[in-house]
Amino acid sequence: MEGTLAAWQEAICSMPDKQFFSTMRLYLGEIKTPYNKQRLTEQLASFLKNQEVSANIISLLDATDLQFLSAIQIIPNASQEVLIEFFSGSYSMTEVYSELINLSERLLIYKSPSSKTTVSAAYEGLSSLSKEYIFINPILMEVLRPFLSARLLFKEHEISIHNINDLFVISPDFLAAFFSYINLNGIGCKADGKIKKNDMTKLSAIFNGKETLIQLMTDALINLSILREGEKNYRLDKPTLHAFASLENHKQYALLCAASVSRFSRDGLRKEAQLLLDCLASIPPQGFSRNEILRMAFLLGTRTSDGSALAKKSRFSQILQAAREKEMEASAEGSRNADMIDRMIDSAIEMGLLQNLGKDEENEEVFTGNIDAGAEFHTETGLRNGDGIVRSPKVLNIDSIFSVTIMPGLPLNQLLSLTSFMEIKKCAVAAEYEISRRSASSAFDESKKPEDLFELMETYLPYDIPQNLKINISEWYNSYSSAKLYRSFVLKVDDSNVSLVENNPLIKDRISEKLAPGIYLLNLPLDAPDADINHFIATSGLEFLGQVKESGREEKGFTFPLIQNGRAMHIGGTEEKAARTDISKPDVIKGENFMKQLVEKLNGSSLDKIQKESLAHRIQSRLIVSENQLSAAAVRTEILEADGIDFSGKVHLLETSVKESDLVELQLPKADGSTGSFQILGIPLSISKQPGEAVLRFQIQPTNEIESLLVSRISHVRRLRY
Repeated sequence: MEGTLAAWQEAICSMPDKQFFSTMRLYLGEIKTPYNKQRLTEQLASFLKNQEVSANIISLLDATDLQFLSAIQIIPNASQEVLIEFFSGSYSMTEVYSELINLSERLLIYKSPSSKTTVSAAYEGLSSLSKEYIFINPILMEVLRPFLSARLLFKEHEISIHNINDLFVISPDFLAAFFSYINLNGIGCKADGKIKKNDMTKLSAIFNGKETLIQLMTDALINLSILREGEKNYRLDKPTLHAFASLENHKQYALLCAASVSRFSRDGLRKEAQLLLDCLASIPPQGFSRNEILRMAFLLGTRTSDGSALAKKSRFSQILQAAREKEMEASAEGSRNADMIDRMIDSAIEMGLLQNLGKDEENEEVFTGNIDAGAEFHTETGLRNGDGIVRSPKVLNIDSIFSVTIMPGLPLNQLLSLTSFMEIKKCAVAAEYEISRRSASSAFDESKKPEDLFELMETYLPYDIPQNLKINISEWYNSYSSAKLYRSFVLKVDDSNVSLVENNPLIKDRISEKLAPGIYLLNLPLDAPDADINHFIATSGLEFLGQVKESGREEKGFTFPLIQNGRAMHIGGTEEKAARTDISKPDVIKGENFMKQLVEKLNGSSLDKIQKESLAHRIQSRLIVSENQLSAAAVRTEILEADGIDFSGKVHLLETSVKESDLVELQLPKADGSTGSFQILGIPLSISKQPGEAVLRFQIQPTNEIESLLVSRISHVRRLRY
């Protein structure tokens, strides 16, 4: 993110004196006394504004530099913690720190302290290393801008091993089949939320090998209040289910995916589902790795609600910033939520919203967003003939034993009606159902009559309904209707008021059935709100009607938050105000030639060996951007690295680091004796010398664990000064 000139000047002036004067000598040469920090900072700004100097700075940029600078530009209030999270999987924490230190030394970035200083123990390790936000130097921003883009944060994958497994995609047919099972059987869950063995066994037979998805779906439906806990198991909340089914397919799937990882508030659910849709829409056809999907979600979290600009803080930045701005409890909650996107990606893969394309040349799995799975059905589902009339697709087939096959092609809201009197038997490419007395009775419970079922079947059958099926359904209904059990409000009036009740339109609309002369079943459920019942009494015109003494509460169907269609961040083309198609590339040849010229001039100078070695290291680190910097006055002679064979050099370097509280990178052989080494980062606390050996007390970052290490076993030491 671009900073202001005043903030940059303040950051330079507020450096510790040793670091400040070291920086000034590096770029301006010998410092004459008396000196003034503000004046020196202004001289440094003038140095950077020099056209030749800025051109050299650009020519020395490499791909890693551009990646980090692009991330800092795009992510609001970027910090070391945020960048470690953002680049996880691509760069180690040590590599991130090293790069940031190098960019700081090269004056491409600077750090500005955050306004809050409260640090939670949840992030104590990371926060102790960085309590600052990182910004791009505003003096260099204009020359840097053409080279920065979100596109640089992602690579173009070439699939070397294609995925040949069958690809599953969640669909209305799958959902309808699952709802059909629950409608007839309910679904039992243990105290930990896991589906009970009996139900899982039956569901596994219906949805071959989809146990993980079934569990995710159950969790999601409970969190969406589509499933509500009853006396023995979970049952469908029909009003909420129908509200859910009225949404476009891709919004249904996004809500399910988000709700499968946690129970959110309404606004939280909207944000998570919207982020998923935006992320799916942003993945190019060639795909992203898992880390890149997480990175894209990170960037998408910075956009405003209209998708056209960057917000002040990214989603993940807010999560990480909680460690600085909230007390320990709130911060710990934020840290637990930080992995939700990662778990949502697992759910998206399981649901088929993310498709595995295979592995690239680096053996990394590559995924693409399944846009087809997110495509919404047209409101006029069906085929329009030449006469302009929309014909419903004939997806239904019924055999002689009442087995039903439903081919794909219907949206969920139509499938729910069609399958309301069927029992799911198998869900594969086509769903297989059965019409039985039990399944038909389920539809009769919802006040449907045989004529309603016949009409539904005729809509989707390419032929007439089998006559024996019509006869059976009619017989089942007659048997079902022979005895009824009601549970609702009953209105009883004496003979003198029968005419008044039956001719009153305000009461007539509320009568579900006349049970006997003067006795009426009202279509007010027992748990109807008091307001509905009191309104009925007040408007009925029956002044003699008393108040209902007790009334329960009706659970209304859950209303789902408004979600927009996925808004892509096109990193491969015309990204919205973030990545462009005209990204410039640094002149690498010019940079290489410039470094060769510097080396030649250094070799031809009269400087001593130590001075030349120090300046050569600076050239290699791309700190020299002008030949005027190759002077003895600018040389910082202290040693920053020591190898394993130089025992005294390592001890001296570590002792200096203890005094200066410098961050140090150590390279150690693997503990199991195998070849190779590993790196740790931390702060040397003390060093105790023994005959022929020295022991280092070392605080490892970010865990703050303290270890005692033998200096002789350390194969390489490097001080990270800034």
